[in-house]
Amino acid sequence: MPDTGVGPVVPADRAHELRAQIRDLIRKARRDRGLSQAQLGSALGQNRYRIIRLEKGELDVTVDEADELDRILNLTELAGLVRRLHKAAGNTESLRDTVVSSLLRETPTLTSVSIVVADDLDVFSMIYDAGRDAMRLDAREIKIVFPSADREQQLYGGNPLWGYYEYQIKHLVDLQGGEAGPAGNLQVYESDRVTGCAVVASTHTGTQSILWPAVQTKGGIHGAWVPAMITDSNVTNEQMKAHIDYLLEDIEPLRTNEALCRFDSGSTDAKFTRYFAVGTDEEDDVAGDEGIAVSLVMAIALCPRKHYGVGNRVIMYKRPSSRHDHGLLSLFSNNVDDTDIRTARALERGNEPDRMRSTRSALAATLDINDYLTANDGVIPELASQLAAARELKMFGLDVTNTRLKRVPLPPELRLIRKPGSDGTNRAAVVPSLFVLTLETSGPEPELDVLSNAADSEAVGIEDIAEFAAQGRLNTFLVTALESGFLTELMQRLEVAKR
Repeated sequence: MPDTGVGPVVPADRAHELRAQIRDLIRKARRDRGLSQAQLGSALGQNRYRIIRLEKGELDVTVDEADELDRILNLTELAGLVRRLHKAAGNTESLRDTVVSSLLRETPTLTSVSIVVADDLDVFSMIYDAGRDAMRLDAREIKIVFPSADREQQLYGGNPLWGYYEYQIKHLVDLQGGEAGPAGNLQVYESDRVTGCAVVASTHTGTQSILWPAVQTKGGIHGAWVPAMITDSNVTNEQMKAHIDYLLEDIEPLRTNEALCRFDSGSTDAKFTRYFAVGTDEEDDVAGDEGIAVSLVMAIALCPRKHYGVGNRVIMYKRPSSRHDHGLLSLFSNNVDDTDIRTARALERGNEPDRMRSTRSALAATLDINDYLTANDGVIPELASQLAAARELKMFGLDVTNTRLKRVPLPPELRLIRKPGSDGTNRAAVVPSLFVLTLETSGPEPELDVLSNAADSEAVGIEDIAEFAAQGRLNTFLVTALESGFLTELMQRLEVAKR
């Protein structure tokens, strides 16, 4: 045989070619049908992040997903390509996400599940279906353990996953207080003792454990391509149960205590009243003149748009969980909690803030900051609201200093926003603080790209807002702000494009 200078195609090369072919096929079919990544994710029962990673070739399409994508996008050839990829790439059934999701979703009558997260496992999507607004995991007891910030620093020489974990924890806690809350008892922890990744799942008849390593590269901490070992060995499982007990020894579940406040007659500043304990307190017990303090961020980006050219546009975000305007466009937002107020107090006093997330009761947290807020006439400091806003943006990969968040005064009609529940009952109102952030366009990766790759976001102009309101796509704050004329006036002042 003559030497052509070209060697045989090895399986790794063939797998790479097939991944590229599958990636391009899905992206083209989605665009041809005018679907956004979020819309395709919703139809697939997944979130936008999975579609992004599938189209980047960072994740392999499962056979089940290929069948669903064929149904949605009419991709009859996709299933064959996926099966060829699995054959070329080896046994993908042993990869982390396949093994973990199969155990959690296909094991009947689970009594307890413990998940230790030390890499980029999307545990929120593993247990919750954002498309159906329903739990995927049915277990009597669910415990999820993340490394503390200090432990993450020790493991990886920094905090590359802090924002990702903050996102996971926030939305897991939302499930505790949401209308589509978990069927079991969901508790979230952070531990200084986490050393690796694991799942321990038990039924009345036995236990299975999954173990896999967290792999660090220059690009981050990844596990999607890592084979996971599953075992039903009694010896191993007893050791894993003991390991979970050790991780949780002498620590309490994380608690999210959100600041409630109210306006005194004639006052322009809301006064702190108490903390609302998510997952414990009932929203219908919140007084009619109280609301949860929330920081809103109107992110403005200079960006191009098909047919309309380059201009300033507002970046809006569709939330995946039921407690916070599920499926509706909103501004980036985060409720002010006791960690924000404690951090503001420490910074104002020149002290190092405590990096541990809160495990205290609402009463203990309230009493702790009482003297501090009393000295401030009961008003939550702007710094705490800025810190809450910065935490929200950090969840999507943006490190934003407080000085970049410019506060915008709100008219009286926007100072207390009442929110209807899905059954027509009122839920806890919100007391918003609005900040404007102009996204930076310089650097190797513009901030809009960072947000777009992580959030289910959309760049909109002034005239889009009215259309979205008519379609019922906006959350309550935006509808109220639009009807009052405030939103249009603000966007005009910020020189936002019409489209």
